[in-house]
Amino acid sequence: MSGFGALVVVSQQGSEQQKLPKLGSEVRFSDGSTAGRVRALHQDHFVVVRGKKRVRRLSLPYSSIESIGNRIVILRNSRSEILENTIPLELQEREAISKKRFIKDIDDHLDLDNPERAERIARITLYLFSRRLSPDKKKQLRKNLPLGIRSLWATVEQPGTERYFNMADFLTSIKKQGRFSTMEEAFIASREVFAALRRIMPSVEAMEIARSLPRGLQEIWESAMNANSLSP
Repeated sequence: MSGFGALVVVSQQGSEQQKLPKLGSEVRFSDGSTAGRVRALHQDHFVVVRGKKRVRRLSLPYSSIESIGNRIVILRNSRSEILENTIPLELQEREAISKKRFIKDIDDHLDLDNPERAERIARITLYLFSRRLSPDKKKQLRKNLPLGIRSLWATVEQPGTERYFNMADFLTSIKKQGRFSTMEEAFIASREVFAALRRIMPSVEAMEIARSLPRGLQEIWESAMNANSLSP
């Protein structure tokens, strides 16, 4: 539900339960400070967007509303109470990403229609990637992965300091393990694994990882960013 027409949430029995705010309404915490504006209405919650340069989206249940006035929504709780106990919507979505969804993303982008092969490609790519990262970067990457992906990373992560190998070494291993015919196919496959990884990472951390890579791997990592920008 996202239009202006419905003003109440109605139970299946037809009794009125909760008046709905209007899209664009200003939302205020109980202490009077501004929470943002209503940007979406759903069956059991509404989305509030706050900030311009640093946008934060809050997903709040309708029961959190104290009152609705003339395009002003007052919440039951103060700013500190809500922000300390509400996980930002983008973080909720990111943490919900499962290993199955991650592999399916790679499978779809490579047009394999073979999840088992897609997982094998993901594993060898991430294995080699972990060998090239410093202990600090591996720790940083692991920390920023959604919970559903950390188990996959844990099975391939290699301990110790980074090891040197060039892009040719990297792609040769992927070509062999991924059963590709050409190095170009191996490049595209590793790029799509990196692209899937970048889609679930905060952009700042992704840029820091890029700066720590040697030129060859950095080229693949950066091409993954371009692949993401072209994704529908």
